[in-house]
Amino acid sequence: MKQVCLVLLLLLSGVSWGNDRDIEIPISSKVFKQQRTVHISLPTGYFSRENKARRYPVLYLTDASAQLEHAASMIHYLQGGISEMIVVGIETRSRSRDLSPYGDNGQVITNPEQHQLLTFIRTEVMPLVEQRYRTNSFDLLSGHSLGGLFTLYSMLSAPELFDVYIALSPALGWGSRNFLPFVEQHPQRLKLDKTLIISTEGDTPFEQQIPNFIRLRKNLDAHAGPKLNWHADIYEAEDHMTIAHIGLYDAVRYVFRNWWITGEQIKGDKRQFDKHYQGLSDRLGYQVVPEFNELWGLSNYLIVKEYLEEAEYIVNKWIDYYPHTAEPYGMLSRVLMAKDSPQLAMEAVNTAINLSVDDASQLVWLKKQKTKIQQAL
Repeated sequence: MKQVCLVLLLLLSGVSWGNDRDIEIPISSKVFKQQRTVHISLPTGYFSRENKARRYPVLYLTDASAQLEHAASMIHYLQGGISEMIVVGIETRSRSRDLSPYGDNGQVITNPEQHQLLTFIRTEVMPLVEQRYRTNSFDLLSGHSLGGLFTLYSMLSAPELFDVYIALSPALGWGSRNFLPFVEQHPQRLKLDKTLIISTEGDTPFEQQIPNFIRLRKNLDAHAGPKLNWHADIYEAEDHMTIAHIGLYDAVRYVFRNWWITGEQIKGDKRQFDKHYQGLSDRLGYQVVPEFNELWGLSNYLIVKEYLEEAEYIVNKWIDYYPHTAEPYGMLSRVLMAKDSPQLAMEAVNTAINLSVDDASQLVWLKKQKTKIQQAL
């Protein structure tokens, strides 16, 4: 009976036995008055010991069934080059109904509370994600085709919801075609402190796609406020389907540009490390914490190159960020041995061993390191 209850509890809570990072959560939606499913894909290191206090940006995607698999795998693959992110796929059962910015009269819905999908995201999806997962204050919305049109609509009608809006081949000529006139009639809606990235394909089956895209770009040129960080690009070699992937790739690479700092950038001026991460934090609007594996790679590079003062500085930063993990103390023992300080290296390796009680592979290396240090004493 206990086992049956446990299985029922896991099913009701949306936890998957097969992969604890890819989860489907059913929502009995008050907005849609039916059950909807939210799909969650967590970063690869979400459950690791070193990341238990780490908080993540969230990328929300429309059209989960079509977009989540390729987008989430790409986002997780790019970690280190961009921020790790939680990826949330939002079901759109009837795309023409859910994603449309138009009311029954063909006009753009000006009150965002009257748009079902936007209200569902704002009142049911985002609160659920923020309650269940370790999120930070940085949210992105991405949509393709009708989803791209919905993304533009979301920015103009509820700009407070997201920090970044990514519209991929937005279907500006769909439906009543009143979206561009709406933009032109309300130029003040473009005066935002946000990031907007729009891309469309050069090889398109839609006759008015490129003229409409150019028309939108002219409106942005004329009316976007100075704080709206926007890009609108035509990808000549891409088609309507490939733009969904390459456009998103380029967008997240741009948002998290200059994510990595190299050992050569730090050489001779270790404070460049602090300037780099403070600069990222200031630009993105949240405190960026260097990722665990990035600190490992940076520290190791500095030791190998014998930039020992810089290496010791970065390793101590690593300890500050991840104080309850063994790896930075093990790395510190390497630095101190290279600096001919075996007594201090012994203290560091002993701390690492104490923190590695449940990590057999780490303990093997640490015990070898301890033997090496003992021989030097």
